[in-house]
Amino acid sequence: MGVLCALTFFKEGRVGRNDAEYQACPVVELLVHVGILSTIETNQRLVMSQYSAAQLQAIDQINERIEALETVVADLQSSLRRCDIVQAKVAVVPRPKKGEETDLPQRIEPELLTGTEAFDRAVFALSDWYGDGEHSTKAVARTPGTIVVRCSTTNAEMIDRRIAQANALKDQIKELIPKLGTRNDRFELLHNHHHMLVTLQLVRHYTALPPEPVIQSLSFTWGVKTEIKKVTVAEAVERIKNIMNDPAPEGMEPAQWQWIISRELNRVQSLPSNTELRQRRKLVVRPMVNIRRRLSQTERDSRREKWEKEKKFDQPVSLREAHTPLIVINPTTPIKVGTLGVYDAINGKKRAKRAGRKTSDEPISWLLPIYPLLSSR
Repeated sequence: MGVLCALTFFKEGRVGRNDAEYQACPVVELLVHVGILSTIETNQRLVMSQYSAAQLQAIDQINERIEALETVVADLQSSLRRCDIVQAKVAVVPRPKKGEETDLPQRIEPELLTGTEAFDRAVFALSDWYGDGEHSTKAVARTPGTIVVRCSTTNAEMIDRRIAQANALKDQIKELIPKLGTRNDRFELLHNHHHMLVTLQLVRHYTALPPEPVIQSLSFTWGVKTEIKKVTVAEAVERIKNIMNDPAPEGMEPAQWQWIISRELNRVQSLPSNTELRQRRKLVVRPMVNIRRRLSQTERDSRREKWEKEKKFDQPVSLREAHTPLIVINPTTPIKVGTLGVYDAINGKKRAKRAGRKTSDEPISWLLPIYPLLSSR
């Protein structure tokens, strides 16, 4: 027990604090006696001394909110366990191992769970914020699925309240993180206090679907998307200038590397300033959920009229990322709940591409994934 409490204090960054539990820990007392802990505390103080007062204040504020979030989520999990399970379907998406997080997978086979096993995994996913040492902490854990529960009105209100509180705390943490400083400072401060923390898993929201509007079905699919952003010539030039600070690739002399970058820089600078450019970046494939709500009779009549006049109508469907299980509380009608299938990149490439303005197949420079727009004429 003493070893566990000492490890907890080190993980939470409570070493050296005037903390009653910390002082009472038998392992802490032993480490003090033999002089080891004073060295640990001194080293930690030296590490923390490199940060500004504002940075240290920000990490203290984040720690307070993470502690509050842990309490709120524990209450949420407890409230969910007091519910009756109507349906539970969850897909556990395998996480990439260390060093494989940038590889684009050709095939993903999620582990499908149902019933009590799915419910337990969904509840666990609500507090799954840390890495396990084997898998990359640069890639988030995704547990798409749905749990449909029935409970008393009081418990349903408690669940809604806890979800709102948790999401508010997550937003506060997200707003505080930039105050930690540079990217390296943010990483070091967060991981010194919360070892193996996966920040994106910590701050992403929970989703609970209330009885109204009535949900007809929840279906899951894979989102395969290329991120496209507008880029100006000036921005492209600036990015190439930044590459000049990068070390030369292995096997290439620094002088040759600088000459190549200068050549590419001149090429991009020669483009007309009004050239329309687009940056293309293929996003990591991710699970998505289609939430289809049930139309009222009035809405169905209105949609029929619109079809007769315009030969089109809006679908009552919203698409969102499915990183954590959806929670459906006390539905008034049965909901059709689907599961996430296997992702196959080869078959995915056969899908028809959306119409729209196209970019050239050749980038403006091999240094950047930026492409000129083709004329629409």
